[in-house]
Amino acid sequence: MRDDHVRFYERMLRRLASLPADSPRREWLRGKVIEGFVPLADRLARRYASRGESLEDLQQVARVGLVKAVDGFDPELGGFLGYAVPTILGELKRYFRDQCWDVRVPRDLQDLRRRVHQTADELVQQKGHDPSSAEVAAELDVDRASVTAAVGADRAYSASSLNAPARQDGQGCEVGDLLGDNDEQVEWTADRVSLRPALDQLPERERRVLAMRFFDDLTQTQIAERIGLSQMHVSRLISRTLDGLRAWIDGECDHVEVCHERPHSTVA
Repeated sequence: MRDDHVRFYERMLRRLASLPADSPRREWLRGKVIEGFVPLADRLARRYASRGESLEDLQQVARVGLVKAVDGFDPELGGFLGYAVPTILGELKRYFRDQCWDVRVPRDLQDLRRRVHQTADELVQQKGHDPSSAEVAAELDVDRASVTAAVGADRAYSASSLNAPARQDGQGCEVGDLLGDNDEQVEWTADRVSLRPALDQLPERERRVLAMRFFDDLTQTQIAERIGLSQMHVSRLISRTLDGLRAWIDGECDHVEVCHERPHSTVA
């Protein structure tokens, strides 16, 4: 903003401050002052345009800071720019601190993160090399673990996309392709463990039939051919065995009982 532009609106601000609280001109004059300093707020917002947030959102935040500066300005304490610029920048910094984290981080850790980076920059100038976490911790009078946690919070500020290339050259799979999927077999682990004692109680033939059916994935016809029974007999054998296992799992009996088919009587 040009100096004459700033002086013009500062005179309006002083006029605004001199008006009684119930003056009908206050709102009109206040609006004109805010409108006149909008270019200042937008210029300060553009300083943060490279941080991944939209410029439109940043301008809205900066303008909120401008409104606060206009409402809180006291002409007796100095010029408006010396008050408005820190007020607007403070609003922008609070926006990034409180709203722009992809993963929520406690405020005290966010504040420590800011202090760690500021201190690290100062130590670089003093020592001529990147400071260690122990040096930063000593300078801030905090423990080393807190510094490590604050530095780690940087990863929460902006999350990487799962669609990003897994390799730096952009070739090959994406990051999401490297993540493990749900293993359906894990869901059955508890059932298998609890079922083991019941299977141990089965006769050899029943265990063998179940293994061929549910582990080797053989059909009832194939099982019948291997053990020398009819397909219908195998079907009934599997059904009776499963009924015995279900009863044991449901607590209906203390041991697995398999009802064997009675032999057919013959008529002389």
